Amino acid sequence: MPNIVPTDGWSRAGLVGLYVFAFFGLLGITPATVGLVLLSLAFLIRFDAWRRLAGDPVALLALAFGLYVALHSAIAYFLEQNPALSQAVIDNGTDWVKLLLFIPLAYWAAGRPDRVRLILLLGLAGFTLATLRKIDWATFDAAFFSTRFESYLPAIAFGMFAGLGALGLLATRRAFWIERDRPWQRWLAITLWSIWLLILLEGLLLSQSRGSWLGFLGGLAVLMLMEWRARQATTVRPARRRWLAILLIAAALGAILSSQYQTIEMRLTDQTDTLQQVISGDVTEVTSDPVGLRVNALLFTVEKWREHPWFGWGAGTSREWIAASGRADTLMDNVNWLPHLHNAYAETLFQFGTVGLLLAVALVWTLVRSTGNECRAGRIPVDLCRLFLVTLVFVLIWNLFNYRVVRSDWMVFWILLAGSAYSFRLARLTQPPGDDRG
Repeated sequence: MPNIVPTDGWSRAGLVGLYVFAFFGLLGITPATVGLVLLSLAFLIRFDAWRRLAGDPVALLALAFGLYVALHSAIAYFLEQNPALSQAVIDNGTDWVKLLLFIPLAYWAAGRPDRVRLILLLGLAGFTLATLRKIDWATFDAAFFSTRFESYLPAIAFGMFAGLGALGLLATRRAFWIERDRPWQRWLAITLWSIWLLILLEGLLLSQSRGSWLGFLGGLAVLMLMEWRARQATTVRPARRRWLAILLIAAALGAILSSQYQTIEMRLTDQTDTLQQVISGDVTEVTSDPVGLRVNALLFTVEKWREHPWFGWGAGTSREWIAASGRADTLMDNVNWLPHLHNAYAETLFQFGTVGLLLAVALVWTLVRSTGNECRAGRIPVDLCRLFLVTLVFVLIWNLFNYRVVRSDWMVFWILLAGSAYSFRLARLTQPPGDDRG
């Protein structure tokens, strides 16, 4: 854990808020909110490099996107005659703007690898504890997502966090395996790491979320490719004990996969007829199964976008417009209208139009590019660079199948990951010599 030696009370408050938010982000809404407010307030009081921040493309695009969303939502609110739509615009527009709080977190992360690892570890620990606490162990089976656990996270969101957590443990495993003073400490860390990884992988499989599975496989493939290329560039061979650990993990993974073989096969072969129909180009009468509903939602998006191509229909309004369409045969899941378009890109386009989507893409692209530059310059450790990249790959795939941008769990994820990645650039641009944030 990094030493906390703040120079004043507000520095101490900012660091306390940082760690409280990281740990409780996916564990408890109230303490997480307190932590976020505390670190944001301390940032506003403590930060004094506004000119340098104003010259950074990431901060400028974040500000531009935030102002666009705020102005867009205000105009839509006053022009909208439907009370339900106007309320949705205000609620969701406010949540979109909250995503900009990754900048205060980046300030307190301070571009320090030890601190970044700690806050990401705390976030994963909070998620794991919340999962173990909410499982009904007396009736634990694959149906627990439809009972008590659904009140915490739906299956596809749980699958996302479980998959990202597993990828994070794999990408940063050497921090668990190597940095120990004594052999018994190292093997204890390896054992705990392995158990934690297996729990997350089991959760990923139990989620039965194909979008999360695809995201995980995409991120894993990128991670394996990066490590293979790094190994090709060196002549150092893995130690025998490392091979033993790899074999043990592979055996455990094989046991998990074999135990869930029927579930995996069912999910991968389900709705294949609808998928083949879509691939063939016949989308006029797609069956209303999970695949068909997503196709129909995309067709609905294109239709509504053509009516308002540049500025969209307003934050959070897709649900009301879906219900107003009256298309129960194509946009209703059982007895309920689709709550959203099940695609983050389609939702952004629907809500904010082409202008809003381009601003959002520009912000993410600039953040990714600046983080890549820091990695190539050697200012970010290799394991964290890999973690950021596989997270990006996972989320880009996962967002094709669902939309949770304005949910509290997604906001926590974005603020933690985007803030951690941006902290290295922000510290280099704004941190004066001798500045000590603990």
